[in-house]
Amino acid sequence: MTDNLLFLIIVYSKKEKRNMKNKKFLVTNFAYGIGPYLRTTELALALNRALHKRGKEELSIIVPWVYGEKQKRIMLEEFGTDAGKIFLDEKLGGILKTVFYEKEKFEDALARWNETEKTASGEAHTHLSAPLEAENLASGEKIVIKPAQIVLEFARAPRLRYGIAPSYSVSFGLQSEILEAAAAESMVKTKKEILLQAVETAKRIEKAQKVHFIAYPATMDFLGNRSPVYKNEIVVPPVTDLPKKYEGAKVSEGLYVTVTGIGGLERLFEDADKLGLKLYSNNSETVKGSEKILPSVLSSGNITLHFARSGWGSAWFSMFTEVPIILPEYDGDDDPEILFNNKAIERLGFGMVYRGEALSEILKRVPAMKAAAKKIKNEIIKRFGTLDGNAYAAKMIAEQL
Repeated sequence: MTDNLLFLIIVYSKKEKRNMKNKKFLVTNFAYGIGPYLRTTELALALNRALHKRGKEELSIIVPWVYGEKQKRIMLEEFGTDAGKIFLDEKLGGILKTVFYEKEKFEDALARWNETEKTASGEAHTHLSAPLEAENLASGEKIVIKPAQIVLEFARAPRLRYGIAPSYSVSFGLQSEILEAAAAESMVKTKKEILLQAVETAKRIEKAQKVHFIAYPATMDFLGNRSPVYKNEIVVPPVTDLPKKYEGAKVSEGLYVTVTGIGGLERLFEDADKLGLKLYSNNSETVKGSEKILPSVLSSGNITLHFARSGWGSAWFSMFTEVPIILPEYDGDDDPEILFNNKAIERLGFGMVYRGEALSEILKRVPAMKAAAKKIKNEIIKRFGTLDGNAYAAKMIAEQL
């Protein structure tokens, strides 16, 4: 390296650090699991594209670092080209984790949320109200961010109130509405009094949102025509990035599996082998006999069925690619959102709950489920002019900033 080049690098680095002191930030706020932190980051990047198009300043992104190196690895895989704009906040992640549902019964997690939300929200607010340290996703460099630099919040099914900047909720539904419906549902084992207390916990957070963008289709669509709960609700297309074109090696016709622990699946996989269908998964160690490949393979045209838990990231991916989604039955001790997601997907017709059917019986239903997915996509385009809910919501937010 020449002396001149080294000098230029040092000057550039100092300039970048000076610029960072004046940089504006968006902070994300999300529920448990992988999907929520990916979806909020996708939306933040969509907002930057909308801001850039309008000649406005783009925002750097603070993401709570909840899940350690696993979260970092997944985010680098998903957002590698934009990783320099993303900063991981480990302390904020630790605060969120105290109220997240993980391996216990949902009832226990919900009771803990009811008891600790006010305190944890206060801790998050205090943390964001003082200079904080965050690590750049691309370089690992740590920087200090001042409270005045945080100008916006994006929330997805949030469990806490930050109270630091205007907050836009962009989600699959209102937690208060889902929990209230759960209190009237016999399949949900969580105690009714805990659910109803959680409705009030959720409302405290929901009332702090500037706008509620609610996706279609989503959780409460199992009811049919849903009525708004808040005056500031806006319905948008699915709030997730559209599937990228599959550019990997050619794959044989097969099944894709992202969920495990469903009784009877082993028999289905044996049937698939007899029918000459290959088994693919994003986790070949857990799904025995499968070939490891990323979920983008769903857009290859050679995947017949997608076995997954009914989070909306997986469900919308199946709908977009017209690969029917096969869901595990709801466990009464689980999050009731999953019960209503299952009901919504079956009502809309682009997937089904697995109840022990033979693979041959499921395959007979594939044409109808594919047709249902195509029909919903056409309805979304007719209603909104696009399938891209992130771009749709980001445009409206950018126009307000």
